[in-house]
Amino acid sequence: MVSTNNSDIDVVKNFLHTPGSIEASELVTALGIMNISLDGANFEQKMQNILSAIPLTSIFMLLGSVNEAVTSVTCKVLNKLLRPMSYKDVNSSGLEIEKSLESEEAIQDLIKSPLFSKALECLGYEDIPTSTKMADFFTKLANTSDSGLQALFNSESVAILKRLSEGNETIKFRVFDLIARISTSSSEAFQLCISTGALDPITSELNSDDLLVRLNAVETFSKIIQSKSGYYFLERSGIIKSLVDYLTKDDDKDIVLVLIKSASLKFFGKLSEIEEVDFFEVENKYKILTQLDAHLLSDNLELKTTTINVIGMIGHNPLGLKLLYNCTSPNILSHFMDLYHSSVGEEKLICMQTISCLIGASDSSTGDIDNITEQIYQQIGGYPTPLKTLMANAKVTIEDIRIANFAIMQEIASHPWGKIEMSRSKEFIDYILNRTTESTHKGKEWKYSIVQTLNSNSDTIIAPNVLQRLRKYLSEGPFYVRTTTTVALESG
Repeated sequence: MVSTNNSDIDVVKNFLHTPGSIEASELVTALGIMNISLDGANFEQKMQNILSAIPLTSIFMLLGSVNEAVTSVTCKVLNKLLRPMSYKDVNSSGLEIEKSLESEEAIQDLIKSPLFSKALECLGYEDIPTSTKMADFFTKLANTSDSGLQALFNSESVAILKRLSEGNETIKFRVFDLIARISTSSSEAFQLCISTGALDPITSELNSDDLLVRLNAVETFSKIIQSKSGYYFLERSGIIKSLVDYLTKDDDKDIVLVLIKSASLKFFGKLSEIEEVDFFEVENKYKILTQLDAHLLSDNLELKTTTINVIGMIGHNPLGLKLLYNCTSPNILSHFMDLYHSSVGEEKLICMQTISCLIGASDSSTGDIDNITEQIYQQIGGYPTPLKTLMANAKVTIEDIRIANFAIMQEIASHPWGKIEMSRSKEFIDYILNRTTESTHKGKEWKYSIVQTLNSNSDTIIAPNVLQRLRKYLSEGPFYVRTTTTVALESG
């Protein structure tokens, strides 16, 4: 009876750690003995002896051999090892690579093994759980071990990362995100990123002659900034400054520059929405609001409307709204409201949408936001109140205009001052509860939603008789149609 001894296992282990140290014929012999031994008695014990010394994932690595005999006998060994395993067992064994983080010795074994480069290439897998787990593993490795960090930025690893970053957008972002996470973990990690050129594929895309590549680069940056570490990565690598520099260029007739500017403006809008990033610090350093104010006056409609949208993105966040409100040089909120009053068409519509974003900011911990949103509401204008203007706009035939006004009304209704303003206006209450003033399905849903918001948490704010009318409307639903009874009289 042939049994697997430690020398056969050692041959396979040595080959996996240092392929050049073992002849292919010697490896085939050792694998052959392992294969035959698994046919005999005590199968489970023999299988355990093998897998305790050589992880299943490492045995799979042998399938990449150029030697057909090695591949053939490896398949036979795997066939027997996998036979008693469930899918769950096989899948979990593939996660054993994480055990290498338990000690520096295990990390060294992994780094010296061909498995390391193969694992790095898993970042390019279409299977998201696998690629995500590997990205998390390499992030932990870089934070756990100096030798692990160095291995991630040796010439072979950087070459693999560079090749993967030339793949599709999903894989490219995954690689860029990993580099961003690692680079911001320590000063040493960031310097390694620079010295090895790992940052080059990211930063070079912004300087590409291909417009589409540059636009995709900015979009990729917008994904990277979803965390504080991502922002610091882009900040330290000079990308934030490059995007600001684009905004300072004064040629809004250059279509290429306009597209890059628009993408950069959207980038800063998204940056303002990241809770981990202090946008106040960003503003102090780069004067983003000054650039936004300048682009409000642009003759280019694309830049102007993008800027209006970005003001809404910044101002929808309470801290961002305070930043806009407190900015007096330039007085960007005042300039925006001036633009709202003078604009027409699409520009007017986008201004309305931004106003709903600004008034929609809320912060229950302080009354500052309520005061600011009420001031913005008053600047809408109208006699006797801005509600008159909003009701008039909500009756126009253009649905987008009506919806934009409904959105503003709903945000007004979310504030205590708005509930008071609306509930004390008999004209508004009569309008919002009149089912004949809106005929479209979407419009009816919006009116119902406004009434819901107005009714919410209003027991101590709105008069009981008004609350009764609101709740009757809500109980009937958004599409209620009042029926009338007709009595036919028979003449005799």
